[in-house]
Amino acid sequence: MNGRAATWSTAVVAAATVLTATPAAAAAPAAVPRPSTPACGAVLTSSVRLASDVVCPTGGGLTLAADGIELNLNGHRLVGPGGQGRGVVVAARDAVVRNGTITGWGTGVEAGPDDPSVDTPPAVSATLRGLRVDRNTTGVRAGWEGALSVRDTWITGGGRGGESFFDGVLRLDHSVVSGNGIGLFSFSVGWDGLVVRDSVLRENSSAGLACGQDGHYDVARSTLQRNGSGVDAFECSGRVVDSRFVWNDRHVTGFLVDGDVMELRCNTYTRDGSPLEFPVTPCS
Repeated sequence: MNGRAATWSTAVVAAATVLTATPAAAAAPAAVPRPSTPACGAVLTSSVRLASDVVCPTGGGLTLAADGIELNLNGHRLVGPGGQGRGVVVAARDAVVRNGTITGWGTGVEAGPDDPSVDTPPAVSATLRGLRVDRNTTGVRAGWEGALSVRDTWITGGGRGGESFFDGVLRLDHSVVSGNGIGLFSFSVGWDGLVVRDSVLRENSSAGLACGQDGHYDVARSTLQRNGSGVDAFECSGRVVDSRFVWNDRHVTGFLVDGDVMELRCNTYTRDGSPLEFPVTPCS
């Protein structure tokens, strides 16, 4: 190798070493919003962190209208007029609501309209995390083409704790649904319409979980305790597996028609709440 080639080769190696040693610029973290208190009826297009309770004696609550934004209640309450209006309306994709209490509304959190005749329903979705959804007529509702994922949340003291209908999707993980008339309800949804994992449905006066025509439910690793009925199914289908039925007035009730499915597999049942009206499959 001649001297000129050796010099060029050394320069290339040196340049490559410099380029490799220079780290790529890290993406700047998202700015934490300053605490603020939006007005009742506000339409939010950026993330908000509450500075104080939002109390709405009339009208509606807050609408999440931009994809990916977060409503951080920051330990505060979003208070409705008492059984009326909607506390949080999800009108975007991948929104987040967390860390506080939603109380006193007709519906605490709603994703998706309640009218299946809408020609082009919006696909909207949100994650609810670390909330107490308390004393609303309906706690959380996934309607037409809406999806809600609920984690580490208490849903208490309502007519219905949560419901999914007309192809809505409601999923609960590591949550408690307690002290409602009906804990969870589904109507006219697919198998992913109502999914419950690692949660407790407790002391709901009518049923821990219920479904109406063409509703579905999928429950695993959960406890249904001290409800009127653990599960009450009317012309709908579902499964409960690897779960516990404890001290319900009746563990399972319902009326099924051709094509409906009731799968009860690898569960445990206390003596009260029996006899079971449907076949039970033990653990294999």
